[in-house]
Amino acid sequence: MNYGRYQIIKEIGKGSMGMVYQAHDPNLDIQVALKVLRQDRVISEAFVKRFLSEAKALGRLDHPNIVRVYNVDEADGTVYIAMEFIEGEPLNEIIQKKRFTPLEIIEFGSLVAEALDYAHQKGIVHRDVKPSNILLRSDGRLKITDFGIARIEDPSGHQQTQAGEILGTPAYMSPEQIESRPVDGRSDLFSLGIILYELSAGTRPFKGESLASIFNSIIKESPAQITETAPSIPRELSQVIMKCLQKSPDERFETGRELASALKNCLKKEAPVAAVIPMKDLPTTDRQITDSPTAGMPATVRSTTEKPAAAKKEKKIFILFLIVITFAMIGGVTYYIKLRNAEYTPAAKKVTSAFLKVESMPAEANVFINGTFKGKTPVRLELPAEEKHEVRLTLPNYQDWEAQVQLKKGEGETPLFVQLMSAGDTK
Repeated sequence: MNYGRYQIIKEIGKGSMGMVYQAHDPNLDIQVALKVLRQDRVISEAFVKRFLSEAKALGRLDHPNIVRVYNVDEADGTVYIAMEFIEGEPLNEIIQKKRFTPLEIIEFGSLVAEALDYAHQKGIVHRDVKPSNILLRSDGRLKITDFGIARIEDPSGHQQTQAGEILGTPAYMSPEQIESRPVDGRSDLFSLGIILYELSAGTRPFKGESLASIFNSIIKESPAQITETAPSIPRELSQVIMKCLQKSPDERFETGRELASALKNCLKKEAPVAAVIPMKDLPTTDRQITDSPTAGMPATVRSTTEKPAAAKKEKKIFILFLIVITFAMIGGVTYYIKLRNAEYTPAAKKVTSAFLKVESMPAEANVFINGTFKGKTPVRLELPAEEKHEVRLTLPNYQDWEAQVQLKKGEGETPLFVQLMSAGDTK
C-alpha cells in the first residue's frame, strides 16, 4: 500500500486521529514516519486546506530536538504528514525501567524547555506534550514528536481520546486546555512540569480513576511537594517544577528559556569562599593551644628547693661526659660533610588532601586536572589542598571550559557544576 510516493513498510502506531506508518521515500531514499488521518476525520474541504497550511508551517521548525516535518499532502481521500523517522524509545517506556537522577532530570528538562521555547517563538504551541511524544535515541539525544499536530487535527482545541487513552494525554493537559480557554506556550510548560514531577517523584501529580476525576485534580488540587516523597531531589529543583504546575499561567515561567535557565541554575553552587574559622573548629595542628590551664608555661618547671649541683664530680662521670661530647662533635662534622658533598633531597612535605566533586551538563565530559585526564563527569577527585589546580572540561560539539580552583583544607567536599556551551553558541 502506498500514499502518494511513500511506500508503506509497516504500521508503527495508532491514535484517535489516524495511523502512523514507517514508510520509504524513494525521492530522498530515506525512511519516514507517515501520519495518515482517518478518512472520517477529513470533514470538509476547508479542513483539508487548513490542515495543509498549518502542517506546512511545522516544516519551518529546524531544531535538533524536534522531529522534522518533510512534507504534507493529500491522497486517496485523506491527508498525511511525512516526518523524520526516529529509531528511539519513548519516554513513557523508559520511565517504567529506570529512575532519573537530579542531574539527568535537569538536563532533560532544559533540553525540552529550550526546544519548546524555539517553537513558541515561531508561533507554534505543541498542545500535546507527554512522555510518549518524547523519543530518546540510542545516542542519548531526545526528539519531541507530533509538534503542533494536536491543533492541526482538532481546531477546536479539544483533544479527542479513546477509552485506552484516558490515562494518557489528559493526564498531561493544562487547566486552560481542559476548560477550553485560549492556550499559549505556558500550557506546554505546565505539561512539561507534570513530566518532570513524574521523573522526580516516581508518580504523577494529578491522579484519578476516571477522566472526570483526572480533570478535577488538574483544575482544583495542589500536588504534594516532591521532597515529601523523594528526599533525594534538591529543594531548588522541586521549587522550579512546582512553579510549572501553578493553575494560573501568569504564575508559571513566562517562557521555555526562562524555565531552562531556572533548571540549570538550581544545582549550581558557588565555590566556597575563604572565611574566618572559629578557633575551636581548626585542626590542632593549625591553632595554638590556649585552653590549657598550663598554657604559656615552660614544659619543665624547676623546683625552687632543688639543691645546687656538687662542686666536685666523680672522675668516672667526667670521663663519660667527655666521651659523649666527642661523639657528638664527630657526628656533627660527618653530617656537615655529607650535606656538602652529596645531593640533597628535601624531606617529603606532608600534603593535606581535599575533595573536588565535578559535575557538568551535559554529563560525560572529559575532566583534566593540571593537564592530566582524571575521568568523566560526574567524578569525585582527591587533590592537594592549599594549591591551585587548572581544571579543564571537554566534550565533542561543546566549547572547552577552563578555570583555576584552590581547595581549602578542612572544607570537606567542594562542588563544581559546569554548564557547557554548544560549539555553535557564541554568547
